[in-house]
Amino acid sequence: MRAHIRSKGHLFTPALKEIQRTRAERLFQWHAENGHENILFTDEEIFTIEEQYNRQNDNIYAQTSREAKENVPKVHRGHHPSYVVVWWRVSRQGVTPLRFCEKGVKTGARMYQEDVLQGVVQQLNTAVFSGQKWVVQYDSAPAHKTKTTQE
Repeated sequence: MRAHIRSKGHLFTPALKEIQRTRAERLFQWHAENGHENILFTDEEIFTIEEQYNRQNDNIYAQTSREAKENVPKVHRGHHPSYVVVWWRVSRQGVTPLRFCEKGVKTGARMYQEDVLQGVVQQLNTAVFSGQKWVVQYDSAPAHKTKTTQE
C-alpha cells in the first residue's frame, strides 16, 4: 500500500449544472458565429533582472568545497532586484508592440485603465477591429478584476 493525497472538487448542485450548461451553449453559439476571431488577449509579466538560483537544482560537483568556491562564482541577490514590466496583446488580426513599464510604476487599476485600456485598446478598436463587436480576455490580475476596469 502507498499513501495517497485526497483530491477535492466542486459540489455541483442541479442549479450550478444548469448555469454551466447555459454558459457552454452561449459559448458554442458565439464560436459558431466566428466570435472567436474577435478576442483580444492581453497579459503582463514582471521580469526580474537577476540571476536565478534554485538550491535544489544548482549543484556543483567538485573534489572540495574550496574548489567549488574558486571555480564557480556566487549568485548575488538583493532585497529589491531590478525588474521590468512588459505588456503584450495578441488577437487573430495581429499583435501589438511590446509595452515596457518604467521602473517604480505601480500597475494598479487606474494606471491600467489610463495606459492600457484608453491608450492601446481604444486604438485597436478603430484600427484592428474597425467597430466590430469584440472581447478583451483578461487573466485574474487585481487590476483586471476591479469594477471600474470591468465597466
